[in-house]
Amino acid sequence: MNSGDPSTLLKPEPYCDDPTANPLVSTIVLSYNQSRFVLETLESVKAQTYKATQLIIVDDCSLDDSVATIDHWLQESGIHCEFIRHKKNQGICKSLNEALAVANGKYISMVASDDVWLSDKIQCQVEIMESQPDNVGVLYSDALEIDEDGLVLPGLLIATYWKLPEMPQGQVLNTLLQGNFIPGLTTLIRRSCYDKVGLYDETLPWEDWDMWMRTARHYLFVYSPKPSAKYRHHEKSLSHSDPGRMLKDSFKVCLKQFRLGHLKENQKSILIRTLLNLAGELYKRDDSDVAEILWDLWQATGNKRAVSMYGFARFGVSFRNLQRANACRVKLRRFLGKLVGDDQIL
Repeated sequence: MNSGDPSTLLKPEPYCDDPTANPLVSTIVLSYNQSRFVLETLESVKAQTYKATQLIIVDDCSLDDSVATIDHWLQESGIHCEFIRHKKNQGICKSLNEALAVANGKYISMVASDDVWLSDKIQCQVEIMESQPDNVGVLYSDALEIDEDGLVLPGLLIATYWKLPEMPQGQVLNTLLQGNFIPGLTTLIRRSCYDKVGLYDETLPWEDWDMWMRTARHYLFVYSPKPSAKYRHHEKSLSHSDPGRMLKDSFKVCLKQFRLGHLKENQKSILIRTLLNLAGELYKRDDSDVAEILWDLWQATGNKRAVSMYGFARFGVSFRNLQRANACRVKLRRFLGKLVGDDQIL
């Protein structure tokens, strides 16, 4: 999971109070229909103890009063900002690419307009990254979890949902092929990574997992043990409102990675297991697109389990009926095995 001695990845340099003596960090705020929370997000960006920053805000055609709220905050705070206002919804990936087009920082850090940074996030992370070699592309940390009212919930984000034996750092691609454990709001990204691996894929529904996997093919990652942000749970977040869509979007991201190639055999096996698990979850939900998804998986990988699942899905065998059929098959095998003295029958 780890590569090299993790202690060598965490030797921060002293922070200088003079912003002209520190590397510029482009801080990107992504806004979409979060007027209830956006002021708290902006205040957390303003409160950063690290001052050598460039603020970029992208509003992706919010239908609430987010734009007016942001405009008022900018006037009141007097902060210079690149404020990009979309007249048509473009999606997260295109919004980020537009922000990167005007970003001048050595490092990039981004936050959604419903999440919050801790005040020393940028300062602590720049200190660490400045001590790393150029092949360390991304720093990440864990995050606190908060509810709609900003109250801190028990546990940390990665620790709660991933149960990792240790936080991956160094070469992390194998772990990323199993799922996206890196909270985007906690990251500090070396700007040169985008020059190497390209911008965000605008054909995909969301940005981070694909970018982490592409970046991890070329760069090392470093983990900071200090939580740097607060991730907000609320009813409008996609993971709460449409889990089926999240599964299909995740499948699309993983299938792209498989088709990119240049993976070792063990990495292919890991990624196929992830794809099968995602397809299996969609099968359990009797998703209307699962047959097409399993067909794509079979065509890309040649996996026998995928074609078997495709056959059942194609002919309308629901997951519940498949479970019943399997249970009947097991009982019949046991009965006939006892009858003829052969437990391998059927």
